[in-house]
Amino acid sequence: MEQHIEITNSRGQALRGVLHTPNGCEGKLPFVVLFHGFCDDRDEINFVHVELSRRLAEAGIASARFDFAGSGESDGNFQDMTISGEVADGLDILDWARSLDFVDPARVAIHGLSMGGCVASMVAGMRPDQVKCLSMFCPAPDVVYNLRDHMTLCGIDASDVREKGYIDVEGLKVGLDFYEDCLTLDPFAVAANYTGPVNTVHGDMDTTASCKCSERYKEIFGDRCNYLVVHGAEHRFKSVEFRAARMNSALAFLQEHLA
Repeated sequence: MEQHIEITNSRGQALRGVLHTPNGCEGKLPFVVLFHGFCDDRDEINFVHVELSRRLAEAGIASARFDFAGSGESDGNFQDMTISGEVADGLDILDWARSLDFVDPARVAIHGLSMGGCVASMVAGMRPDQVKCLSMFCPAPDVVYNLRDHMTLCGIDASDVREKGYIDVEGLKVGLDFYEDCLTLDPFAVAANYTGPVNTVHGDMDTTASCKCSERYKEIFGDRCNYLVVHGAEHRFKSVEFRAARMNSALAFLQEHLA
């Protein structure tokens, strides 16, 4: 079953999403929270999160995918969006998921794509005892490090952000607060506090989020981290073969650890 849902975050904003629950299942269910990426929404690139949620439901696993504040149908303006704000939303969503009467709070996982993978890893690092396992597609913590260290965002020169007050990313204004927030963050250091199993999938032709990001997660998590490199895939995984590779990897991982 699929139903539209709405919760209120800690800043009083409505976060709107879709809840997926399997048919005919009884007792407490495992649950996956899905986080979308930068300049995207809860459906994600080529609807990949819709497919993942539906296939999880077929496997007896419930899930929810929300628009972060300022994105999609949720309250807020995109220009006010920051990574710390999305992490705060993620923590609120995790609390909500664990409070549902049909959810087993000991079997709640987080999945994130691109910058959503960065957010997911930080939420897991902040709540290591509440996240059963962590799944990521082409995680992009380099959004933070590139902006902080090189003044670039998605390959765009951001050196005039203080003068303009925003960065123009595909016609969307990324606000000065986003830049200022990145100066305070170290996503890998926060993620390193997570103690559970991890799965990350990356294409070796990804120029949006370097596969070095997943390599670094592998270094941090060691043997607890499965790292699949999909040769020839870029950020959008634009082939049936590429899409199936990352989808099957995530499904197998989540089913194994949430069973």
